[in-house]
Amino acid sequence: MLVRLLCSFCLLFVTVRSASADDSLDATILEMRLNEVLDAHPTAKRTTVTLKVVDLESGETLYDRGGDRLQVPASNLKIYTSACALDTFGPDHRFQTIVRADGPIENGVLRGDLKLIGGGDAMLTSKDLQKLAKRVVDELGIRQIIGGVVVDNSRYAPRLKGPGWMWDDEPSYYNMSVTPLMVDFNVLTVKLTPDAEGFVYAKLEPPSNYPELVSVGADAAAGNELATRRPYTEPIEYRGDRKLDKPTELRMTMHDPGPWVAGMLTQMLAEAGVNFSPPSRKAVADAEGGVAARELVHVGPTLAETLKHFNHVSENAVGEVLLHEIALARGVERPDWPEGAKAISKWLVEQAKLEPGSFRYVDGSGLSRYNLISADSSVRLLQYLKQSDDFEPFFQSLPTSEVKLDEATLAGASDQSPAPRVSAKGGSMSSVSTMSGYLRTLDGRLLAFSLLANGFIGNNEPVFDLRQQVWRELVRYRR
Repeated sequence: MLVRLLCSFCLLFVTVRSASADDSLDATILEMRLNEVLDAHPTAKRTTVTLKVVDLESGETLYDRGGDRLQVPASNLKIYTSACALDTFGPDHRFQTIVRADGPIENGVLRGDLKLIGGGDAMLTSKDLQKLAKRVVDELGIRQIIGGVVVDNSRYAPRLKGPGWMWDDEPSYYNMSVTPLMVDFNVLTVKLTPDAEGFVYAKLEPPSNYPELVSVGADAAAGNELATRRPYTEPIEYRGDRKLDKPTELRMTMHDPGPWVAGMLTQMLAEAGVNFSPPSRKAVADAEGGVAARELVHVGPTLAETLKHFNHVSENAVGEVLLHEIALARGVERPDWPEGAKAISKWLVEQAKLEPGSFRYVDGSGLSRYNLISADSSVRLLQYLKQSDDFEPFFQSLPTSEVKLDEATLAGASDQSPAPRVSAKGGSMSSVSTMSGYLRTLDGRLLAFSLLANGFIGNNEPVFDLRQQVWRELVRYRR
């Protein structure tokens, strides 16, 4: 079964049972009620479930069942990456992408290559690339390139996939290759349309001359999909022997994104009126004549905006790019995953005060099966963030879940208290369902919680039900 990192942050509405105004739970009763929930729920019979809850105002631990036990986090790990990124760069930081003309520009002719240099903006889109193509014409005045478009992905080490990623997740959209230049999160769209006879015709959208699209039959295709790419290979195979009633679009990754992006930008420039011709020996000599390079800079969104997308959509590409950028900020040249993981792990222990051995951080998104966290380490991180200058942008980056209450239960809340709400990041993959974040009680107190479940068979709906039952008890806590 393919590991599928799916966003478990979708809005979950908790219906709290009818209660009177004095139907609140102190710490002792809350612990008893949570024990009853966890002991009785079918999920806990074969699944490893851990839960820790802390009152952030008093610092009191309200509940701890297996809080120090290590669990696979899936996308729950994203809060660890978010916290370190905010401390490293600040919420207003913006990553940049550079277009450089590597050669002289005379009368609209660039004698040299046009280089696209990745700078860690994981949010760069093909629409942004289209705007850059227009700027090349309007601002640099280029009408002809005697050379080509070159993508510079040298900022990171050349490894494209993280440690512990599942090979058979290829070419799923969440298992993208990671480079300092990410366009559309390095996920392309294969548009399949019926030709005149109804058979499948494939093209890339936006257009690019890479990767190669190969028409195959059932015997040659990798599986029985309409289109796919074999793991760690370049060509995309599509079933040219199949017939379609209507157009279909498939999203998938490519093995090496650099040539794909170069092909897209080449096509966009051509559509903007730029002509390309191969360089002659004289053109190469002129390009090497010491002419100062001319550049355009695309500035990406703020880190705060990026983290909202990272945590709400659970976009793996953002976490992996941030891991590399944090290592660069710590002075590591051309970092690989281990350098980024080491830098972030060090920050988690020394700055956020997580206990050594209470987590194992391997990649930036939680896609790796080697990652491990504990409910204790997550709650400690949430406590640290509550006291930090970065709490507000971090809190705003978390998906929210409304707590729907009936009138009788609402009567137990103060008129001045904020509505009960859960702001938390979840994670899901095969046999894993996790969530850590903040919960606002009926009387307005803010709790930090981490509920981790590993080792179940089937879907995670039973874990969602357990989660809701836990929230029903927590929301009524009153000190």
